[in-house]
Amino acid sequence: MAKQTSSPSTKRSLQNDAPVAGRSTSSVPVNQPVSEPPSSKTLSRVPRQLGSGVSIASSSAPSPDDSQWARPIDHVAFRPRASATIAGMLTIFLAIWFSSLTSDSPTAIIVVAAASCFLVGTITIVHNLLRWENAESVYEKERSAAEIWHSKFLRLYSQWERTTSVLSHMTDGIIMLSPELNIVLINEAARHLLALPSDRTYLGRKFSEIIRIPEIIRAVKQTDADSTAAGINVEIVDGHTVRPIAVRINPMGTIDRPHMLLVLNDETERQRLEAIRREFIANVSHELKTPLAAIKGYAETVELAIEDDPEAAIHFISQIDDQCRRLEALIADMMKLARAQSGPDTLRIRSIDLHEIIRQAMNTFLPVAAAKEIELSVTRQASTDDDTEKSRCMVTGDEEALLTITQNLVSNAIRHTPQNGQIAIHCYPDDKGVVLAVEDNGVGIAPEYQERIFERFYRVENTRKTHDGGTGIGLSIVKNLVRALNGNIQVISSPGQGARFEVWLPSPST
Repeated sequence: MAKQTSSPSTKRSLQNDAPVAGRSTSSVPVNQPVSEPPSSKTLSRVPRQLGSGVSIASSSAPSPDDSQWARPIDHVAFRPRASATIAGMLTIFLAIWFSSLTSDSPTAIIVVAAASCFLVGTITIVHNLLRWENAESVYEKERSAAEIWHSKFLRLYSQWERTTSVLSHMTDGIIMLSPELNIVLINEAARHLLALPSDRTYLGRKFSEIIRIPEIIRAVKQTDADSTAAGINVEIVDGHTVRPIAVRINPMGTIDRPHMLLVLNDETERQRLEAIRREFIANVSHELKTPLAAIKGYAETVELAIEDDPEAAIHFISQIDDQCRRLEALIADMMKLARAQSGPDTLRIRSIDLHEIIRQAMNTFLPVAAAKEIELSVTRQASTDDDTEKSRCMVTGDEEALLTITQNLVSNAIRHTPQNGQIAIHCYPDDKGVVLAVEDNGVGIAPEYQERIFERFYRVENTRKTHDGGTGIGLSIVKNLVRALNGNIQVISSPGQGARFEVWLPSPST
């Protein structure tokens, strides 16, 4: 009996078909490309830190380095075609048997046997070629499908990274709760606003265990019960700081799996601006009320005295005129302040000779200074060439704004300089621009008040007169205009030693 032997290729094929201990035996159909999406089982479901400040408890973010998604198929196993082998062996046997019947020559029998073997070998080779062409086709389909999924995976990962980056850089706090009210997402801003330690893990924990603020807990439970948005304001104590927080609670997700989103806003700056607005309105009301009350009183007095004492009536009419002028000045300054606070958009910027601005201010205030016997002078840095741009103190600015700055500084110095005092206006270039300085030898300003004098309606008690004829917003106008011109201002002063206000302004060459 002939002994049948298996070829090496057949052994390898059989080995590939047999299960191997410790290795998955699942196979992919050869004629069907893989088109299923990646199973969720391949994603670990543990909390993971994402980005630089976002924690999320859900399926871990996919990694573009997971090669299993795009791993090519290195080999496709095929079962051997036993029928082809049997047919080939049968052909050889029949050929030799038929030759032995028709011919007695051993040579003829050998030739027939050799031809039959050649024919069987050719058939086997052709069969193998066709089989491997089919394998290559399957391999290309599998690789194409893997590349498609890998591309989708990279897009998903990119979107994931962008989302976590946005959340980690938000100034508003974001907290997401699961239907069981467990924390599934919290960003760094939320931890900061709620004064939570950043080195602890909060994902997967009950919200009420982490946020021990009764108002927030009640609002969350109410939103969970009726699925309606809610908003509350709370105060968080962080050490010695009390931080006002606005909390907005919104239901989200599907009806059967509702989630909840909490958005936290720091209200500190808004409340500060609101307090400034209220203070400004109160100050304006007070400043307007004082001259209006005086005008009303003088008018009533004039009505009574116009027949009995005409000279007194004339005096009171003069006082009414003074109060009207004060009102006019206050309204004008408020309009200037509004213009200054609107920024550079309302300014007409061009190159201006600052000495011309100083000359106009001198013409306005020389009579006022002379009435108080105050010496008002201008100093100018010496220059070898008076025609150079530096010697002319050219600046980049708005003419009306520069005139307002100079006039307000000179007016402030005159009001706070005693009789027989001295005021000097300096203008000189430095390495980066031009300096305008107004210096007096008046009462001076204590260091603790030097920052606040630029606030609206702020007056220094004891050192500078309360009722000095000013509106209280002149220096605030100066500061805002200087800022709009990309300059800066500082005050150098000591009590009893006078004050020096220095304004730096950019030059055209800056």
